[in-house]
Amino acid sequence: MEAVSLTTSEAGYVLERSPLVINKAVDTGLIRTSTRRGPAGRGTLRILGKPELRFLKLADVLDKDLTLLGQRKIYEAIRRLPEQQHQLRLGVLTLELLPLDRAIEERLGRLMALRSHVETPTSGEPVLRGTMVPVYVVASLAKGETVEEILEDYPSLTRAQVENAIEYAKAYPKKGRPYPARSFKRMVADMGLDDIATERTREGPRLIHA
Repeated sequence: MEAVSLTTSEAGYVLERSPLVINKAVDTGLIRTSTRRGPAGRGTLRILGKPELRFLKLADVLDKDLTLLGQRKIYEAIRRLPEQQHQLRLGVLTLELLPLDRAIEERLGRLMALRSHVETPTSGEPVLRGTMVPVYVVASLAKGETVEEILEDYPSLTRAQVENAIEYAKAYPKKGRPYPARSFKRMVADMGLDDIATERTREGPRLIHA
């Protein structure tokens, strides 16, 4: 496993868990994190390393079978475990970490791939690489539209690009006010306004008498 340094939202994506669950583990003292300043110096981000990823992945399997004290002992043992060692021994207990490590590596690879499909121009709004389509606009539309409908709204995009935008937003949630979950064209259609506009076009201009 290569050295990693992930925010709670990135770790949530890799572990397929809510960042809220990860933050709770930090708040309760179950795991420890380092910190770094957020973008443009705004706020403080919690940073997780490999031991935290390994422990939280293991906790998905063992948290119902161990006391809180037992979990903390395992966490401290994992922190001392060499990166290349995939077996943890605690007294008579032996834990195989290789399957968990492979799962983590696979998700880390997916996260790195997502980053490569997105670029941030000087405007600061992330877009799908090679396009001017904002990532968060596409991801927001996925909450109210199917992938096929999004492709109709943005015919220049591929299915893979739409799926990448959706996944990217999971790892890097949008800050501030969300974008609409329906495109303007579809909102107009939902309200039946496009039918009215079409009918008026067929009727032609109306004369207004004084």
